[in-house]
Amino acid sequence: MPAVEDPLPPTTEPPELSDEAKLRGLPWQLAQNVLNAVFASLTVFGSVFLLFLDELGLPKTQIGLLLSLMPFAGLLALWSSPVATRLGRRRVFLVCWTARKAVVAGLLLLPWVMDRYGHTAGLMYLTGIVALFSVLRSVAETAWYPWYQEVIPNRLRGRFGANSTVLTTIFTCIAVVVAGRVLKTSDGLDGFLLLIGVGCVIGLVGTAAMIPVPGGAPRPDAGARGHLANMLGCLRDANFVSYLAGFGSMTLGVLSYLTFLPLFLKDRLGLAPGTVVTMETAVMIGSALSALLWGRAADRVGSRPVLMSAAALLLLIPLGWLLLPRQTPHLLLLCGVLYFLHGMAFIGCSMGAGRLLLNGVVPPAQSTAYMALYYAWQGLVGGAAPLLAGALLQAYEPWEGHCAWFALDGHAVLFMLAAVLIGLGWACYARVRPDDRYRTRDVLHALTDRLFHRLR
Repeated sequence: MPAVEDPLPPTTEPPELSDEAKLRGLPWQLAQNVLNAVFASLTVFGSVFLLFLDELGLPKTQIGLLLSLMPFAGLLALWSSPVATRLGRRRVFLVCWTARKAVVAGLLLLPWVMDRYGHTAGLMYLTGIVALFSVLRSVAETAWYPWYQEVIPNRLRGRFGANSTVLTTIFTCIAVVVAGRVLKTSDGLDGFLLLIGVGCVIGLVGTAAMIPVPGGAPRPDAGARGHLANMLGCLRDANFVSYLAGFGSMTLGVLSYLTFLPLFLKDRLGLAPGTVVTMETAVMIGSALSALLWGRAADRVGSRPVLMSAAALLLLIPLGWLLLPRQTPHLLLLCGVLYFLHGMAFIGCSMGAGRLLLNGVVPPAQSTAYMALYYAWQGLVGGAAPLLAGALLQAYEPWEGHCAWFALDGHAVLFMLAAVLIGLGWACYARVRPDDRYRTRDVLHALTDRLFHRLR
């Protein structure tokens, strides 16, 4: 493969960490990943928070707007990335990661605000909490991505991601099951507030686990003066632009239907809120059972064959929801299968795309500019998805038709749109350079030959 010239000149970096120092920090990172996943599932991410907003009586457009604040805040990365590099990525991450738990704990006062000052004041208070949380999360994750690239050895990135996925899945699965039981046995907002309070405590413990992790040292020479020019230089990298196109299209497709999928199960399929929350365990089981396979495959044959195979499977999931019969005695089983397959496909895409980004697309010496653009783009498309989905559902809410055994409504429109966007993302990812010597077709050809050889 011919050498590709870097579009940016290298910048001064601190001395590289030894593999021994990196390995010492891996258990602490695993602990943080597990505890943060539990915090997220009990507070402002996943079905619990979506059902919490629905319990407050918010229309879908307002829910979409609130959910879009978190990813849209990622645009702050264009400004905060050089600041975090100059002050120290580790320091900025720990401060903002801790502060966001305190902000989320402010949701515990929401019933008091609504009782004392009214529903409108309560909605403004809720919006303020979500907005402040989103800013802190954006700044923290902008610092975390380059730090994460620094402290994980490339040769272990796939296996570390797989082990992290398995552990986070197990503990998040337990948290989701407990959350479902709590919501089934509680009335109104009481169960949601209990889960949020417990989640904040767990999140603080997870942040403390990151203190022993090395790296992320300050770089006083990293200023904002040349940052814009560096980012413009990144956009001249055709490989990076192809990656962003694939990531953006696939993210928009998945989130456009996945954001409101719990409400689809509750409102259109008639499942109880506790059952909807518990259904997420099927996603986690699918992720856990396939993560080790995806991770080992990525370390062995490269990231792109894993990414392309998982994305092809992911394309089938919204089509499955579209064709799902809504009146069937096997509804729970079919929903569980689709959630399970989504878990398998999504974790394969996440691990493949993440490893490809860090091992093959982003030069470590220019990670500040590259990761700032990546995170800002992630925020832009991630914020657009719930807005698009909420607007479409609101527009098609009074309209419903039938074709054969499946219904045609706003959710059906989202499922069809998602399939198109995921297919477009797959095509864009196909243009990204492999990070290893194997191409997807070579891997599939080798697997097919091996399979036929064993059958003879």
